[in-house]
This record gives sequence, structure tokens and C-alpha cells, in this order.
Amino acid sequence: MMFNDHPDVAGCEKLPQAGAWLVNSQEGLFIQIKPEASAEQLQFVVLSTFRWSPVLGQPVRQQRMLHQLGVELWTDLQNIGWMPCSPPQR
Repeated sequence: MMFNDHPDVAGCEKLPQAGAWLVNSQEGLFIQIKPEASAEQLQFVVLSTFRWSPVLGQPVRQQRMLHQLGVELWTDLQNIGWMPCSPPQR
């Protein structure tokens, strides 16, 4: 996994269509924040939490939130130690 191979979301008003990934090795978790596919407007995002494993399985938790809150969460998580990363293998 390449921790520096990620879209630069900091300072952006919207997340990439493919989503943005963060990893926390101490917690053993990955998080994906992705624009909701069913929304016609980029009003909502889906936050998916995955356990750290060699192959990415099903999310252990999913949450829908307003897009702006997703961007703020992305920034806040980085401020407390989560690292941007490329998507893990499925």
C-alpha cells in the first residue's frame, strides 16, 4: 500500500467520485468516504469502515452523511493521525 498515492481532498469542496480512503494502523481500520451513488446531486456521502485485513471484505459499518460533513470528517481524522491511502485490494 502506498500511503502517499491518494487524491488530495484537503482544501477541496467535494470528494473524488471514486471516494477517498484513510487508514489508522493503530486502530486496524480503513475508512472510505465516497459520494452517494444514488444521489443526483453531490449532497450526501457514505462513510464505510473496514477492518484491516489482507483482502478487503464487507464494511463493518456504513453511515450516510451530508457531503460537507464528510469533507470536514476527512480533515478532522487526518488531524488526529489517520493517514490518506490508496484503496486496499478487494
